[in-house]
Amino acid sequence: MVEKAKIVYENYIKRFFIHPFSKTVDLPDAGIFVVIPSYAEEDLELTLKSLAECGPNGIVCILVVLNDKINDPEEFKEINRQAVSLISDFNLQYPQLIWKSISAVNLDDKNAGVGLTRKIGLDAVILHLAHTGKNPALVCLDADSIVAPDYLQRIYAEFHQSTADVAILEFEHKTELTNIDLINGILQYELFLEYYRLGLCFAGYPHFCHTVGSSMACKALPYAQSGGMNQRLAGEDFYFLHKLFPHFETVQLMGPLVFPSPRISTRVPFGTGRFQQKWIEKNEDKLLTYQPAVFKLLKLFLRACTSFIEVNELEFNANFTDFREKHPTTEIVLKEFEVQKNLESVRNSSPKILQRQKALYRWFDGLKVLRFIHAFSEDFPFVATEQSLSVLLPEIEFSDDIRSVVQQIRRHLYEIPVQTNA
Repeated sequence: MVEKAKIVYENYIKRFFIHPFSKTVDLPDAGIFVVIPSYAEEDLELTLKSLAECGPNGIVCILVVLNDKINDPEEFKEINRQAVSLISDFNLQYPQLIWKSISAVNLDDKNAGVGLTRKIGLDAVILHLAHTGKNPALVCLDADSIVAPDYLQRIYAEFHQSTADVAILEFEHKTELTNIDLINGILQYELFLEYYRLGLCFAGYPHFCHTVGSSMACKALPYAQSGGMNQRLAGEDFYFLHKLFPHFETVQLMGPLVFPSPRISTRVPFGTGRFQQKWIEKNEDKLLTYQPAVFKLLKLFLRACTSFIEVNELEFNANFTDFREKHPTTEIVLKEFEVQKNLESVRNSSPKILQRQKALYRWFDGLKVLRFIHAFSEDFPFVATEQSLSVLLPEIEFSDDIRSVVQQIRRHLYEIPVQTNA
C-alpha cells in the first residue's frame, strides 16, 4: 500500500504544476494537516488560538500559507512578516500541535489568489508524502474562521473509524457583531444556501453537500488522484469538491465545527464577503430564492438522464417526454446542454452501470446544475423563501428565528445519507 501510494503522489507531482513555494517547507509525519491560506489576515491569531484549544488525536500539523501580491501595499507585507513570528511563537506556547508556515509573498502569478494559495499548501504536503507513502487527512480552513473545541477530534475520528475519503464540516457564521444589518444578511445567506441544498436533495441530485473552502477535508490519496486543487481566484472549493464527489465516499460532519467570519470583503469576486457587501448596499430585509418548480423540473431531468444511461434499449426521446411536456424552455435546455449527445457518450463509456453513473455526474456537475436552474430564472422569478420551503419541506416550522429554520433544514438533510458512487 505504501509503495502504491508513493507512485500516486509521484505521478501527481510529474503531471501537475507544483508552485516553487510548495518546496520551501519541511513537514513532519502527521495524521492531519490543516492548511490555512492567510492573505494579510489581521485576525489570524484568533484562528490559531481556537486550533490550539482543540484536543488533538495523534500528530496534527497546522500549515499557514502567508501570501501577498507583488503590488500589494507595504502594510499587507508587514502583517505577513509579523505572522511568521506569531507562528514561531505558537510552537513554543502550544507544542501539542506542530505549527508551520510558508511565506508565499510577492506573488506575481496571474492566478494569485485563494485557489493558488490553498494549492501551495496542499501540494507541499503531497511533496512530503511522496517520501512516506502515507495517507493523512488534508483539511482546509480559512484565516478568519474559528473552530469548535472538538474540531480536530471529530476529523480524526471520521477519517480513522470510517471508510470516508471526503468530509464536509457543518459551519455556522459568527454573529457576535454590533451591526444588525450584517447579522441579518448572514442569516439570510445561510438560509439561501440551505434552501438550495434542500432543492438539490429534493430533485435527487446526489451531491447536495456544501462546498465551502473553510469547511472541507479529504484524504491525501483522493486529493492526488483527482488532480489536486485548482488555481481559481474564487470558487476553488466548489470546483475542487465536485471533482471528488462522483468518485469518493463523502460524509457530512454535524456540529457546527467551523465558524466563518460574516464580514464584508472585496478580496474575491463572489462568496460570503461579496454577498454581505451587496446586502448592505441594497438595504433589503429578506432574500428571495428559487421557486420549487425549478427543482421539480430538475427532478424530472435527472430521472430521465438516469433511465437513459442505465437501460440501453430505450430511446432518448421516450425518456424525456415528461420533462419536455412540463415547460417550453426545456427544449432550449436540452439543446444548449447537448443532452442527447452527452448522455449517449456517458452510456457508451462503460458496460457497468456504476461507472456510467460516475460519468453522468462528471458531466452534469454542480456548475451545470446551477446553469440548468438559471435557465428557468425568467420563467420562474425568485419568491419568498418561506413560500418555497413549505413546498419542499412541508413539516418545516417557519419563524422569524432564521437560525432555527436553518437548523431544521440541516437536521432533515443530515438524516439523508450523501449518495456516492465510490
